[in-house]
Amino acid sequence: MLVALVVLGLLAVMVWQTMEPGKYRSLTWILIGFFAFRVVLGRLSSR
Repeated sequence: MLVALVVLGLLAVMVWQTMEPGKYRSLTWILIGFFAFRVVLGRLSSR
């Protein structure tokens, strides 16, 4: 779980630095947040 969240965090930083503000950047942020949420939910349900 930690590795997946670190990878998603690095991806979010790369999106923030390379994409110009706009609807595609916002959509990318939403998708990254969705995947991070799914990783956390998967970890909580496996307990």
